[in-house]
Amino acid sequence: MEIKTVLVSLVLAALGIAVALAGFAAEALKPKKSQLKVVYHGLDHECDYPSSPVMRIAIAAVVALVIARTIITATTGGCCSCCRPIPSASKFARLCIRISWFMSIVAVILFIVGAILSGEKGVEIDVNDVFYCYTLRPGVFGAAGIIGLVSVLLGLVYYFVYLLARSRAAEKSGVDLELEKPHVTDVKKPTKL
Repeated sequence: MEIKTVLVSLVLAALGIAVALAGFAAEALKPKKSQLKVVYHGLDHECDYPSSPVMRIAIAAVVALVIARTIITATTGGCCSCCRPIPSASKFARLCIRISWFMSIVAVILFIVGAILSGEKGVEIDVNDVFYCYTLRPGVFGAAGIIGLVSVLLGLVYYFVYLLARSRAAEKSGVDLELEKPHVTDVKKPTKL
């Protein structure tokens, strides 16, 4: 394997793991119901939320996912690589890159929506007219992290298939060129009389 291939693979794997870890970290650090308090100011009610790094973690995960997606796109022939024909590429490879794109978009949306909703400071009223503070449902950031990791791994599978198809095409064209090469003979140049 070339050094570039190893380097790209390691960077993509590190970014995928970083996305997953960020998802689990955000899930663990988001405000819990037990940490939230409803503060009464006469007739007004508001929630007292503890400070949380969830927004920064979610943004970092989105940036890591976008960088991974950019690397995959740049190393596999541009943004339309899933639609352009690649010599000897399988339908499996095309399916991998399309699912990878879809999963990346879903993970980014989950991270962004989760970050926005975890900072929601609204007071809700339940059925019994009891005030409570809004909290994000469990599993949103964890799911975003897992989906992001899987999308990067599918992109990495596509990257390897793309490199294999490209090397096979280069080998095939090299063989064809050797077969079509004209036979060179020693021919004496005619002498002038």
